[in-house]
Amino acid sequence: MLRTVASKMAALTVTALLGLVMVTAIGRYQMEKVYDGANFGNVNAAPSLVVLDEMRRSFLQLGVQISREVNSTDNGLSAESEQQIRAQRQAVIDAISKYDSNGCLGTNCYADGSDKSFLDKEKALWTRYDALLDPILAAARGGAADKTKADALLLATDPIADELHGLITKHIAYNVDVASDFTAKAVELKTEALYITLGIGAIMVLLIGGFGYGTARSIIRQLGSDPQDVAAVANRFATGDLSDRIELRAGDSTSVMASIKNMIATLERLASRAEAIGRGDLDQQVPLASEHDRLGKALNEMTRMLRASRDEDQRRNWLKDGYAELSAQLSGDLSAEQLADAAIAMVGRYLGAGRGVFYRYVESSQQLELIGSYMYTERNRTGASYALGEGAIGQVARERKPIILAVDEDTAPIVTGTVQQPPRHTYTYPMVHEKELVGVLEVASMQRFDERHIEFLNSVASMLSSLLFVADQRAHIRKLLLASEGAEREMRAQSEQLRTANNQMHEQQQQLQQQTEELQQNNAQLEEQQQQLQQQAEEMQQANAQMEEQQQQLRQQNDELQEARRLQEVRAQQLDQASRYKSEFLSNMSHELRTPLNSIILLSKMMCNDDTNSVQGEAAKWAQVIHRSGQDLLRLINDVLDLSKVEAGRMEIHLAHVQSADVCTELQNMFEHMARDKGLSLSVTDELQGSFVSDWDKLSQVLRNLLANAVKFTRQGGVSLTLSRRADPALPLRFSVRDTGIGIAHDKRSVIFEAFQQADGSTSREFGGTGLGLTISQRFVQMLGGRIELHSEPGQGSEFIILLPEAETGSTTPAAPGLALPADDRAQLGADDLLILLIDDDAAFSHSVVAMNRRLGYKTLLASTGEEGLRLAARHRPQGILLDLGLPDMDGAAVLHELKSDRALATIPVHIVSARDRDAALLNQGAIGFLQKPADDQLLEQAETALLSAVANARDGVLVCENGGITTVEVAAIIGNGHGPVQTAAHGEALEQQLRQRRWPLAVIDLGPSPATLQEGLALAARLRAANEQIALVFYALHHPGEEDSAALRRWSECVIVKTGQAERRLLENVERFLREVPQQRGLTGARAPAARDNKPLVGKHILVVDDDPRNLFVMTAALERHGAKISNAVNGRRALEQLRQQRVDLILMDIMMPELDGMQTIAALRADASLSSMPVVAISARAAQADMAEIMASGADDYLAKPVDYDVLIDKAIKWCGGRQP
Repeated sequence: MLRTVASKMAALTVTALLGLVMVTAIGRYQMEKVYDGANFGNVNAAPSLVVLDEMRRSFLQLGVQISREVNSTDNGLSAESEQQIRAQRQAVIDAISKYDSNGCLGTNCYADGSDKSFLDKEKALWTRYDALLDPILAAARGGAADKTKADALLLATDPIADELHGLITKHIAYNVDVASDFTAKAVELKTEALYITLGIGAIMVLLIGGFGYGTARSIIRQLGSDPQDVAAVANRFATGDLSDRIELRAGDSTSVMASIKNMIATLERLASRAEAIGRGDLDQQVPLASEHDRLGKALNEMTRMLRASRDEDQRRNWLKDGYAELSAQLSGDLSAEQLADAAIAMVGRYLGAGRGVFYRYVESSQQLELIGSYMYTERNRTGASYALGEGAIGQVARERKPIILAVDEDTAPIVTGTVQQPPRHTYTYPMVHEKELVGVLEVASMQRFDERHIEFLNSVASMLSSLLFVADQRAHIRKLLLASEGAEREMRAQSEQLRTANNQMHEQQQQLQQQTEELQQNNAQLEEQQQQLQQQAEEMQQANAQMEEQQQQLRQQNDELQEARRLQEVRAQQLDQASRYKSEFLSNMSHELRTPLNSIILLSKMMCNDDTNSVQGEAAKWAQVIHRSGQDLLRLINDVLDLSKVEAGRMEIHLAHVQSADVCTELQNMFEHMARDKGLSLSVTDELQGSFVSDWDKLSQVLRNLLANAVKFTRQGGVSLTLSRRADPALPLRFSVRDTGIGIAHDKRSVIFEAFQQADGSTSREFGGTGLGLTISQRFVQMLGGRIELHSEPGQGSEFIILLPEAETGSTTPAAPGLALPADDRAQLGADDLLILLIDDDAAFSHSVVAMNRRLGYKTLLASTGEEGLRLAARHRPQGILLDLGLPDMDGAAVLHELKSDRALATIPVHIVSARDRDAALLNQGAIGFLQKPADDQLLEQAETALLSAVANARDGVLVCENGGITTVEVAAIIGNGHGPVQTAAHGEALEQQLRQRRWPLAVIDLGPSPATLQEGLALAARLRAANEQIALVFYALHHPGEEDSAALRRWSECVIVKTGQAERRLLENVERFLREVPQQRGLTGARAPAARDNKPLVGKHILVVDDDPRNLFVMTAALERHGAKISNAVNGRRALEQLRQQRVDLILMDIMMPELDGMQTIAALRADASLSSMPVVAISARAAQADMAEIMASGADDYLAKPVDYDVLIDKAIKWCGGRQP
């Protein structure tokens, strides 16, 4: 039966294939003939007629032009006319050449030999005619004098011209006839092909129908039932319906229906087991039908893997929940005791422990003191402190290894309200921070902990060690600062007492001098009236005795005064010494804190910028959190140093004219996003409408701090800033910051201006902060000669008012609107020039930039004011702008705002070059980089490279993947010109070709209106990223995606824009941000643009890193080796000199504070050694004071880096100095 069906099917297939081959072959033959006839018209006839028409038209126009010029009454042939005649002659020659070579779709236009004969004759006639034109033109140039000669020569060309024109006309008619013949033949061939194809098709239908009927009958018997019955059973089976019963014919055991019935029975058994798995029953196994039952084995294996996965997920979720709860409990500014109580209570509850204790190690006493406990009462208190090695607590502290014990039943019981039962197991863990013991943690439990609990305890001990160390350090710093402030207040009180005593002594001296003068007058009178005063001798003697007594008292008072002065000098020396000790302490503390911070910030930055993608997902987020936390701690250190500078009187005031409009613009741009993210309104009102004189850096820091606090402590409502002028001549300037936040109680208003203090201690836990901001703000305002007033009601908000004096007009000379700058290149600009606009009023700096750009092949425009810079930018549209912040007419931040607010200028990249401190807010406003002055040519060249790289990247264009939410036309209208092409993404294989043709830097993916289209968007993101790993992705959604969808989207991009009122602005900002980022792995395009830094810029460079801290050695070595450098290490200056005498290096990175031989001594030794003095040295120190830096540079260092070292700055400095010292 099988062979019969197979043979019939084979015969049917062969018949169908033979018929198909015949129809295809005959059809193809006929179609080729039809195509040849029809294609002749497209390939030859139509193009040839076009070329011949061009030839005839050009020839006729040439004759008319020559006749008009010869018959003209002008004094000669004009240059314009002669140019037109040459163009017409060339047009005739081009037409002949096209017909002969490539005029008909890339080939010649010959239809046959006659066609070629026509062209050969036309060539010969044209050659003769063209040879006669030059004499005619020569005569025409002579004007009226040679007109007769020109007419005669022109008349002689008429026969040739008529013959050539007639020949071209005949040629055109011949080509028309040939095309008509080919068209008629094509029509006849089409009709013939149609009849032949229909005949063969009818024959094949009859043959295939006969064979098909016989084959169908055989197949029905093999199926065991009618095909529709088999299809119905199969459809129900495909939909999962296994309930129907199949009736078979008697004796049928081999048909398809019989096999289906057996399969349904087997699947019913497997489905029952799958339902049990779906209900969570993962403990049973499905019985196997046979040893070949692969599906049953696979189901059992799936059950086993699901069971293991469930257990592992439960373990990870349990650990993660515990870490999260512990972090939440310990957030905020907690003391060590508060930290210990909260930590041990949370750990005890989470582990289900019956008792827990938390010991802190005290270095001075070598004791472990109990500072926190859980369910721990006096009745079972066995020791409030332990020595090293004493008991399990002391032994764990000595060995720094955990101890797990099973205890006897006579141990002190765990007591509840209803039960008293001793613990069965104790778990004692050391808390070690950077190899230093900080405490011990112990919990006791009635049940033995499993591996999950042990892992949790291990992680918690490590986490608590760091938190305890930070809490102790914070408390230590606070204690020292409070002690320093107390000593300073005491010194001021003593100085006031000495001043009072000095004033009293001065008054007594004046009284004594007056009495002496009166005595002298009395002596003169006594001499003149000696006889009369004889009787008063006794009284005189008594007066002399009194005077001697007063002189004696005066001498005693003088001695007391001298002693008081001496005590005052001693106390002043003690005050100076205390201030010096405080400065040294802060400097040393800054060094000690910056050293570990250097490792934290550098390593976390390297993890965030990991090119190998080894840090992903949660680990990448943790690295970002570590990096942000390190930056926050660095800002705290800088705040403490600023406060110490103010208290020591070393903070300087720099007065200058400030525009109120610039102040409002800068602060509005800085805090607008922050307020909007919290749902608050931000109002900035400028009632000054002009300029005033103040120290803008310090005033800006005060206003930024007040506005940041206002936004931070306001949950709803808004924040406002108002600049105004008062009638008070002493303090005319008024700056008001008002909010609708939590407010401040009356009894707390004086506390908030003290260091490390807040109105409510709980606010530090809820809102964060160190309590230094308002202290520094008040000191700065006092330095500026003003004061801060506070008006507040709890629950209604607060208003901080800054009142400042204004310096007289003559005290500060306003900068001139236009300064004398060197000549720039505006007079030599070309269309293809790379143009850089420098907005800076420093003539010397402008001169160096112009010289450098001319060396690099760039053109430069110079502007000394912001207004002039904006005009030049609008007029010339440069490729990039270098912008200074300290301009004479307006602040550079306002210039940046104007540039980014103008749609036509917003696409120009701007790089800040200023002497001010680096301000991240300017980068958020659109600047692509910040370079701090003084800057050398290499750093300026890198800045300009970044500008031109941003331009090249921005012009690569945007790819838009439409899906019903936003169109390419809408995206193009939003982002405007200057970003390259905006193109719609293709579908299917066409998209792959589109991605291969252009390396798109950015794609906007429309997520569409439904979850299905969102999944299509995710799939498209995967395809785009697979084709180009560097492409940036922006998702555009019509609705807010759910949590799971948001997580899936953020795997590809953090930029998800939901269609709201601000969607267009956000889309424009993100497109510009992505297109302005300088590519990491792609250089500039263009012959004259300098190459961007590649991935291994330090390959072949040997760098020596000298540092006594192994953490610093590790992180700097890792950072530099990532960029290709070969690294050697030395732990002090002596070993560094020994290595350098054996092997030279390209660069030395030298730490300053080291044992044996410190950094400055080592640098001095290098410069004194002629064989080593040429090697560049970059000093690295945690002391950030200006005096420290000056001292280090004076010792012979070529450059300076302050800890913690910024990753990008470290690499830039290494690249710069590996090229050798500057002469």
